Amino acid sequence: MQATTALLNAAREIFVAEGVKGLSVRRVAQHAGCTTIAVYSRFGGKEGLLGALFDEGFERLADAQAKVDATLPPAARVLALCRAYRATAHAFPHHYALMLGAFSGENRPSPESSARAMSTLQTLTRSVSATLAPGKDKARRSEEVAVRLFAFCHGWASLEQIGFFQDAEGQSPSFDRAVQALLGR
Repeated sequence: MQATTALLNAAREIFVAEGVKGLSVRRVAQHAGCTTIAVYSRFGGKEGLLGALFDEGFERLADAQAKVDATLPPAARVLALCRAYRATAHAFPHHYALMLGAFSGENRPSPESSARAMSTLQTLTRSVSATLAPGKDKARRSEEVAVRLFAFCHGWASLEQIGFFQDAEGQSPSFDRAVQALLGR
């Protein structure tokens, strides 16, 4: 177990410093003081390391979502979840690039990893549902609005990452107004 932890820590350090391009099985093994065989036996190679880092990124997003006050009014909770998404993208840019950004195409998550990732969208969908009027198609409408919000947050965060938006404090009235508009407020 210690070798697995050491390898994952080494992979994370290299990944955070250099991104996907800096990550190699040989470098991770050297950094952890292990052999490449240890990487292959525990992670199956670079793809397995990327999968673990992908999972870690979505765990961080789920943790950020879990910190959003559940007692907030529904629309305020949705806005807070969207802000948490942005904050996670800012705080962990390499993880974000692997999860949904520039390097996401280099990683094919396992079905289990995909399911864990989708749970973050389900958190948003449940919160959106609380903002909508009752109706027979409320579940469908909730999902549609949540997907739109997710796409918007992803687009905004991606544009921020390449420097299109300059918002040093992470507070943007334009972002907030767009979230409210997508909610129909």
